[in-house]
Amino acid sequence: MKQQMLYLLIASTLLCGCFSNNTTKCSEQSGQIGQIEVEGNKELYHIEASLPIDFTDDMEWILRYDDNDVQELRDRATSEEKECDVLFFGSSSIRLWHTLADDMAPLRVVNRGYGGAMLRDIHYNYHTVLADYQPRAFVFYCDNDLGGFGHDLHPTELFDLYRLLVERLQSDYPGKEIFILSIKFNENRAAKREEHRLFNALMADYAAYTEGVTFVDVNTPILNVDGSVNNDYFEDDLLHVNRKGYKVWASVLKPQLEEWLNRE
Repeated sequence: MKQQMLYLLIASTLLCGCFSNNTTKCSEQSGQIGQIEVEGNKELYHIEASLPIDFTDDMEWILRYDDNDVQELRDRATSEEKECDVLFFGSSSIRLWHTLADDMAPLRVVNRGYGGAMLRDIHYNYHTVLADYQPRAFVFYCDNDLGGFGHDLHPTELFDLYRLLVERLQSDYPGKEIFILSIKFNENRAAKREEHRLFNALMADYAAYTEGVTFVDVNTPILNVDGSVNNDYFEDDLLHVNRKGYKVWASVLKPQLEEWLNRE
């Protein structure tokens, strides 16, 4: 019950507040917009003005990969084997995992990640990304909604979109486990560190109380003992993990996948 109250509080906060990105904002409204009328022991508030909302986002960002990366997913879907043990999807940290098949062997895996993906456009491209694959489990990673861009979400907004994704997957693929990878700390987006920390805490707590969802901490194992980022696990861009980093991810994730698949 306490957990449900927490999530309801977060949801209500989002409904009552403004999105935190700089393209969608609530207009500032000065002065009174209505009148209070007392009727017996009740106060009735009569709205006498509108509450305008400025919306300047043309939403082009949601289609920005449609001609390339997403089209590649469409093309591949016509030739790949549809049944697999695990379907990996999400952003470039999944797409660039070129040794995924070897790292997860003998599990049969499919990589449906695409570069620059945000959870918002993954929802938009949901049926293209998942196509008609029939996995026994899912692995998901996406951190670009908290990437330091002008249209970033707040961690609690992203948290709600993750929960929506879980609900869609559980509705379309009942009984299939969903493994969500933690957002990795990195020097490239060091300014977003506390937002990443908050989001990871929210998702870990959510998964602990949600059947069918497993939160996998792939972040802590690639940090130094003092909690700072260990760049030995990263490419030169200080954003994406390198081969050494993926080996650590596999060492953490694969045993959990095998345990669940053997129990299924």
